[in-house]
Amino acid sequence: MKKIIFYLSDHGFGHIARTISIIAAAVRSRETHAYVVCGPRQNEFARQNLRLMLTAEEYGSITFRAEHTDIGLIVREGTLDVDTDALTKATSAYLAELPERAKRESEWLKENRIDAALCDMPVWSIEACELAGVPLLYIGNFTWTELYREFLPERIWKAYAEYYGKIRHAMLYALHNQEMLAYLKNAERQETSVTARPFDKEAVAAIKSRHDRKLVFVALGMSAQFRKAVDVSGTPYDFYTTQGVPLAGDNVEVIPYTTVNTQDYIAAADYVITKAGWGTVSECLLAGKRMALFRRDGVLEDRTTIRLLEEKHLAASVTAEELCDISGIIKKLDRLDGSCGGFDDCAAEVAEKLCSL
Repeated sequence: MKKIIFYLSDHGFGHIARTISIIAAAVRSRETHAYVVCGPRQNEFARQNLRLMLTAEEYGSITFRAEHTDIGLIVREGTLDVDTDALTKATSAYLAELPERAKRESEWLKENRIDAALCDMPVWSIEACELAGVPLLYIGNFTWTELYREFLPERIWKAYAEYYGKIRHAMLYALHNQEMLAYLKNAERQETSVTARPFDKEAVAAIKSRHDRKLVFVALGMSAQFRKAVDVSGTPYDFYTTQGVPLAGDNVEVIPYTTVNTQDYIAAADYVITKAGWGTVSECLLAGKRMALFRRDGVLEDRTTIRLLEEKHLAASVTAEELCDISGIIKKLDRLDGSCGGFDDCAAEVAEKLCSL
């Protein structure tokens, strides 16, 4: 039996969400045991989704290990702005511990005879696989190097760049930034499309059946807690929002973070207003939804995603202040092309590449 391991960022839920279908494809397609290394909340999220997607036997081929894997971005409370001081302190500590952590992990990889690894962001796993001689596939739409380079000291982003330079195999998701290529200079690179959790047609139909008016799905992500509420009770729409979204009215229903199938709410919606996270964007693309994406000009990933989608007339950018004018945002969305052609689910392709290493 082939043994593969997934090292996934626990910065939010986007990285685990976009990898769930790849994990499922890997254990379905051949005799494979998958190990998933991510944060405890992210692992539980993956467990709940994978139980719905796999047979009991297939699900039994997955082992979860809970660890804090990544720093990601740290924002100032109540904003989408990066807290540079806090992020500098956190990444410095992360890098200081990295050599010993990678060494311990390399021993585990050898003891357990792991055949291949997938890395979606955590750089310590790159070093661990290098030390253990385990082939690693990096997949993503950015690296932390080019993001951190915009606001962290040179010593930090250059340290990250050194680890990315050890990658030999990489797959680049659609909408990736071009800057990341400079830090994957030693890797053979393959372009791919997008991936997302599958949609449940019955669940989507059930959500739609509860409403006579058009639906708007609004999500700002765990990192943004806006304090000022916006009353949308006078608008001709019904809203589903994630926690922390500042909408109020009897036509607003909050979806808790424990909700497993948020992708079905996206598929049921007529419009989506969200942070420009790649995972949510890919769900919108595969569901064929018009998107209004909150601008966060201080983050390269967000700028790239929004720019590429606007060029294709698949999304409109909005500011947090514009949330006060929902009708104005909807008018922007109605002017979009409305077609999301050219994107498909690449989970099986990624799983095949990983298992072939």
